[in-house]
Amino acid sequence: MASWKILLTAAGALLAAGASAADSGWLNAIDRAAAPKEAPNVRVELIAQNKALTPQAKNTLAVVFHHEPGWHTYWRMPGEAGLPTSFSFTTPKGLKAHTPSFPLPERFLTSGLVTYGYGGETIFPFQLDVPRATAFGSRQTVTVNVSFLACKDVCVPGEASASIRLPVAVRPDPGPNAARIEAAERLIPEVVTNEHVTATIEENRLRIDVPPQTGKIAESLTFFPLAADAMDIKVEPVLRRHEDGSSELHLRATDVFAGAPRETLDGLLIADGGPAKGGWAVEVSIPVTRGAVAPLPATAPAQKGVSEAGADSPQGPSLTAWTAVAFALLGGLILNLMPCVFPVLSLKLLQLVEGAKKGEPLLAHGLVFTGGVLTTMLLLSGTLLALRSAGMALGWGFQLQSPWVIALLMLLFAAITLNLAGLFEFTAGSSLGGVAMAKNPKKGLQSSFFTGMLAVIVASPCTAPFMGAALGFAVTQPALEALAVFLALGLGMALPWLLLCLIPGWAAWLPKPGPWMDTFRKIMAVPMALALLWLAWVLSRQVSTAGLLLAVAGVAALGVSLWLFGRRQWGKPASPVLMLGTALIALASVFVIGSGVVSETARHETSGRWAPWSDEAVETALASGRPVFVDFTAAWCVTCQANKVAVLNTDAVTKALDEGNFVTLEGDWTNRDERISEVLARYGRTGVPLYLVYSPSGEVTVLPELLTGDTVVEALRKAAQ
Repeated sequence: MASWKILLTAAGALLAAGASAADSGWLNAIDRAAAPKEAPNVRVELIAQNKALTPQAKNTLAVVFHHEPGWHTYWRMPGEAGLPTSFSFTTPKGLKAHTPSFPLPERFLTSGLVTYGYGGETIFPFQLDVPRATAFGSRQTVTVNVSFLACKDVCVPGEASASIRLPVAVRPDPGPNAARIEAAERLIPEVVTNEHVTATIEENRLRIDVPPQTGKIAESLTFFPLAADAMDIKVEPVLRRHEDGSSELHLRATDVFAGAPRETLDGLLIADGGPAKGGWAVEVSIPVTRGAVAPLPATAPAQKGVSEAGADSPQGPSLTAWTAVAFALLGGLILNLMPCVFPVLSLKLLQLVEGAKKGEPLLAHGLVFTGGVLTTMLLLSGTLLALRSAGMALGWGFQLQSPWVIALLMLLFAAITLNLAGLFEFTAGSSLGGVAMAKNPKKGLQSSFFTGMLAVIVASPCTAPFMGAALGFAVTQPALEALAVFLALGLGMALPWLLLCLIPGWAAWLPKPGPWMDTFRKIMAVPMALALLWLAWVLSRQVSTAGLLLAVAGVAALGVSLWLFGRRQWGKPASPVLMLGTALIALASVFVIGSGVVSETARHETSGRWAPWSDEAVETALASGRPVFVDFTAAWCVTCQANKVAVLNTDAVTKALDEGNFVTLEGDWTNRDERISEVLARYGRTGVPLYLVYSPSGEVTVLPELLTGDTVVEALRKAAQ
């Protein structure tokens, strides 16, 4: 994507030539319609190391670019925009000029575009072959013609020429420019035959391994690719150094390279800023193999700084494994208070009341409920980590990005709602499982285990305070540490109920049995029905209208099946064929939704002040000098929706957004989106919500998962200053 300034320049060149670029890119338009000319912003000269040329000897000359302040030209691989500088020589018969060597380029960030090039004075050394037959005492003229694109606020295609006339001598003396050329040659990357540096790719994750034998231990390491489609140059490389002196450089490959990796990755490997700053630089061809590559360590692309609202450190708090476990435990405790978990835990409360009424030992219920929570947490986290190792960028709540999972949960929540309403009773013979209270300890324990499992499933859309940072740490760590964090989260969820069962004296605080229990049970059907409606709304954001109607039909068919099942329980006539047929219709609706045939027309549309998020939209807004507020959300994220109602849609926040002239963007993660998954990983999160506030200077503030009006307004006013 070229910037608007570059596009305007190309359009102006086309108008001047009377051509049309309707079917061509801006760079081709410049080549075709804008005749290169001597550019006042770039001056070229030709210099020599010695005062004369010597046949069959090393004759070093150099092309020197003098850029006016603020102007720059481009390297061999210009980056996301620009044109590489090209040289052509005119020499006397027999003499041959070799292609000039390019020194290390600079990295420019202009209007959101990353480019590689040169400013100031830049020297391109080259060798001139002088044959034996060249007469001593003769004078030889060498001319260079240079074509380039010079950019500042606008880009101007240019052409320049320079000549030098030198005598031929047996032993020439060094010329006045000898020191300049020698200094320039020391800055040219050495072309090496690679025997040690290797690269590994997995999906779009690319790792370059540099052994200690390559040179001194590097404090910094960067890579400039020679192919434009090799790596995403917007993403800053991340260096990991090891005690033995070896290093890992983590990069992100482009979709083109990731889809069909080449055998080698060609480019410049630069340590500690290159030779000019005491480091080294080599041009190397790195063999590429497929293998396991850890996710790119969290970093922000092309940013000046990242801070967390309320954090003292600009990079936010760092986590250790023990801190992450503590945060996960605390987050799990708070998760019990989140609205997405309450309907299911109300089932557990009913079970404890009935168990206490029958004199059942509550400790067994508490332990089995905890076992159900931890087992499901292990399964869920193990699946997430396995998919992560397979190269998929996933986060907490990832399973709710699958419409068939939502449809299946709708059937489950519909069954629970009808059960609480008294339409039927779960029994040991029911194919739907033992969810509600049973009449003997064995059935009750089964119910406790299933309730624990269900609590984890419906809790995954919620993100509690402290939980996001802990999970963000977990998915970047080895499996054992990651599982420890997830288990701590599950233990936090189960702990209040386990304590209630461990301390029998607390049972005295439970209400005494009575007719109120049947009324309370029916009341508890209301939040479960609301949860069912919420799931239907989530599904409406993932599938077409036909898909939503199909899910509703499945729920209705299940309702008929369970009504018939309830009639049989109470000894009333009911057709078993119709009961089985409607149950199969309900399950068939899930399979059809899972096939994807009803998902093709599903679209998410933002409304009001919120525009769809993209990296390009952020860059465009910042380039225009406006601050940006980004809300990464999902329809199934209850915390996200609560934050919208309680904070983001309030008059105080809306006023702060208007006064600061903010561009407001919404990144919808309801359906799977790799781009959003990568942003979440970049900021150490595994799920939504994620709120980012960009100032025009490039500073980024990360807001907490659970928002308050004061926190948001303060961050907005700071970014708008």
